[in-house]
Amino acid sequence: MQRRWVAYLCVALAAVGWIGLGYFTYNNPPTGGNRWIAVAALWPTVLFTILPPIVWLHQRLGDGDGAMARPLRQSALAALYLSICVWLRMVRALNWANASLLLILFVLTDVLLVSRSSG
Repeated sequence: MQRRWVAYLCVALAAVGWIGLGYFTYNNPPTGGNRWIAVAALWPTVLFTILPPIVWLHQRLGDGDGAMARPLRQSALAALYLSICVWLRMVRALNWANASLLLILFVLTDVLLVSRSSG
């Protein structure tokens, strides 16, 4: 029951975030300060967008201990990865090598956190 409310809340917050981000980017020029605000608003928006599918995936794959820490951590890392990639793209520094290295870094971070918590 708790996961259902989390899913409803995340869908509502994601919708508010995407509408707000769209409104902000449509009405403001892409200057330096506005870019930082857009990237900062992108992180929670992506977090709340990705969290319900990750919670469902953990529930489906049998991680049924009821803890929300692992899906929340994975969603936060994925949202941070996408936000950093967007920021790197804004400054025209994103390439396949940077994206791959960042992805490896975030996957290793999650693997090390899981191994630390389980051992």
